Amino acid sequence: MRVGAGFAVLHTAVGQTMLALQGNGSSCYLPDWPCLSINEVAIPTPGAGQALVKMLGTSVNPIDVDLVHPGCEQLAAIGLGCQSGTVGTDGAGVIVESSCSDFVVGDEVFGNLGAGYAEYSVVSCNRMAKKPRSLSFVDAGALGVVAGTAYQCLESLGLPSRPNTTVVIMSGQGGTGSMAIQMAKAMGATTVITAASGAGIDYVKSLGADVVVDYHVEGIFDALGDDSVDFVFDNFGVPGTADKAMPAIRAGGGFLVLLGGNGGKITENPKEGVNQVSFMFQTAGTPEFAAVADYFDAGKLQPATAATYSLRDVPLAFTDKEHGHFFGKLAIDPSNLTLSDVVV
Repeated sequence: MRVGAGFAVLHTAVGQTMLALQGNGSSCYLPDWPCLSINEVAIPTPGAGQALVKMLGTSVNPIDVDLVHPGCEQLAAIGLGCQSGTVGTDGAGVIVESSCSDFVVGDEVFGNLGAGYAEYSVVSCNRMAKKPRSLSFVDAGALGVVAGTAYQCLESLGLPSRPNTTVVIMSGQGGTGSMAIQMAKAMGATTVITAASGAGIDYVKSLGADVVVDYHVEGIFDALGDDSVDFVFDNFGVPGTADKAMPAIRAGGGFLVLLGGNGGKITENPKEGVNQVSFMFQTAGTPEFAAVADYFDAGKLQPATAATYSLRDVPLAFTDKEHGHFFGKLAIDPSNLTLSDVVV
């Protein structure tokens, strides 16, 4: 239902308190991650330009682990720090209160929902889109960071306005890489090249990679000829990669590295005609996520969910993420909690 220009409220769905997995503002490490606990807290109240979403899926992203990992104190230099309050970056769920002009109560949404390791989350209207009809909440909840990042990075390089191109995705086995392989093809790339090893080789091929270099045998740019690719998406970020990549990139192409250009991640001597992009944080919102949903519903993308955990099993999920036990994304299902899960 809608109530004028203000809030639409599904009163029967929302009580006064909820369960949320939260950080205590300090750092911790595996296997128990003791700075994290499930707490009973007040359900947040949405303001103007926001909605309250009942969370039905979220995921583990590198930043979620980084915000509690030893050394998180140093993230203050980029405006972050050790996690205090509810954890989570992306997610999917159902709107139960809304002041958004484009979203009403009952809409199924996904995106950069934030504070997703909880029963409810307050979300800005411009940070989400309608959930792909073809996906479950758990699969859609694992997409915000990786799909938003892949979309914005490839768009920054020149896709989809430059179809029939050859694109290198430096690391194809992880969450962002597995989505970027598919996204590049969906955006019109003819050939996608990536690096993997072991069982990861068949995995990235199943996602659409055309050429896979076994990084235990050969460096990816040692395997490529001069002027043989158009774009390189460096989602791995080893210093010196840009220098190695330049000979392979054609004039008119580009090199993009995640998380800025510190540590030699971009080169001071790029090839003439090759654009370099030092990409910090993704800011994907409604337009990007709506496009992602269209790709999924058209059958051009598949979810990259490798395993699903409950909120009570987040320490195990974080440990598995640290150990690299899975390809793709680790999803979190925030449902099925009880007060017995609360840490007293």
